[in-house]
Amino acid sequence: MSLTKMIRKSPMFSAMDRMEDELYARNDVVHPVEDSPERFEIVREKIKRGGDGPPSRLAFIMIPTLMGIIESLKSLENNPEKPRTQAEKGLLDEVRSLAFNLGVSSIGYTKVSPAWVFRNKAIKYKNAIVFAMEMDKPSIDTAPSLACMKTVMETYRDQGRIANKIASLLRNRGFGAHAGHPLMGLALYPPMAQSAGLGWIGLNGIIITPEHGPRVRLAAVFTSIENLPFADENEHGWIEGYCNSCRVCIKECPPNALYGEPVLHDSGRLTYVENELCFPYFDDYYGCSVCVKVCPFNHVAYEKLRDLRTHQ
Repeated sequence: MSLTKMIRKSPMFSAMDRMEDELYARNDVVHPVEDSPERFEIVREKIKRGGDGPPSRLAFIMIPTLMGIIESLKSLENNPEKPRTQAEKGLLDEVRSLAFNLGVSSIGYTKVSPAWVFRNKAIKYKNAIVFAMEMDKPSIDTAPSLACMKTVMETYRDQGRIANKIASLLRNRGFGAHAGHPLMGLALYPPMAQSAGLGWIGLNGIIITPEHGPRVRLAAVFTSIENLPFADENEHGWIEGYCNSCRVCIKECPPNALYGEPVLHDSGRLTYVENELCFPYFDDYYGCSVCVKVCPFNHVAYEKLRDLRTHQ
């Protein structure tokens, strides 16, 4: 049996489905709206297409990753009945210190729009601590490859652990927290990261950060804390103009899955990728990541590209 089918048939996967449904059925959560997107179900789509999916040797990464998703949902039971809403001085410094010591590359804060929550899913709180984590450049630069896939999966695993640890810290201080796992998340992370000021979404649909360009994965911790230092501006908006003049990710995308002109929805949300074109190649070629590899922000310092754009 393939690794994908083993995962789909495992009790862990059934438990995830059940807990997500239970969360959605609650009244005290943030539900999606009519214009919300559907989550693309990678594992289910892999099974529909057939094939073996990820090599079985990567099971040692996938299993703890799935366990991290289960922990992010099951630990909601540990939230205080009446969570605190005002963070005292020093708490967020403690959160940041923990996050950066564990490998986070940037962190920010935003309120989550219901339009970012996937259909038939829910998140516990509308306030979010959003963080990015770097993926190993030498491995990403081999995309599409097994080495690249392994790096992506390792980042999912490690970032999920960080989200769960931050959520646990907040609960121990009397706050409500919901760890948003980077894999099979319940809401769209790129617009959260842009709203939090971590970067700007490129034409590949991926957040481009000043620290590591698009070579990051995103996660969040949704929390009852209402006095987070929410970003009120974003200095990275110039990236949009750069991307529109560059477009190398669109030219180099093997299955031509990037729209080039993002689809604008009624809520203001943008869609950059045609999943029906992207996924078959993604599935056949180690999760692809070519659009990350070829992006100039993966190879040239953010400041240098910004200066070049400014002087054009």
